[in-house]
Amino acid sequence: MRIIREARSEDMKVVYMMGYDVWGENMLSKDYLTMCQDSSKYKRGKWYVLEETETKELLSSLIVYELNPSENLIVRGIGSIASPLHLRKKGYASLLINAVINGLEQKENCNNFFLYSEIGSDFYKKFNFIEIPASKQKYKDSICMYYSKENDIESISFNIPNYF
Repeated sequence: MRIIREARSEDMKVVYMMGYDVWGENMLSKDYLTMCQDSSKYKRGKWYVLEETETKELLSSLIVYELNPSENLIVRGIGSIASPLHLRKKGYASLLINAVINGLEQKENCNNFFLYSEIGSDFYKKFNFIEIPASKQKYKDSICMYYSKENDIESISFNIPNYF
């Protein structure tokens, strides 16, 4: 059985190392861990994990940031989506993304989600994320994407968030 839960402090080394091969940029693993542990950006968000309950193995993780651009909107940013290298392409990240979005929609009445993708947009289109129009993209190496059950991108009146 698998559960989605908030990450605990004792999980964080495993969580950070899920993305080491992609985001480590030729750093030694201990230096990469130190960078992640010291990251003010990572401390601002709330980490979630997908855990195999029998083995306690962490299968996937992501971070959620509060991006409320106005008083009447609840907006979240999703980032650092990763699974350990040996567990990729097994659907774990997809399970986690769906569960976290559904949970935030129900518990927090959150209707607006952004993410930045360095892997292209196809993977996230499965979750009904759409690419922000090219004219509003802020970065060359990542694609800002948006998802909402209630709003389309043309109807929102706030600025696209910076990379979070």
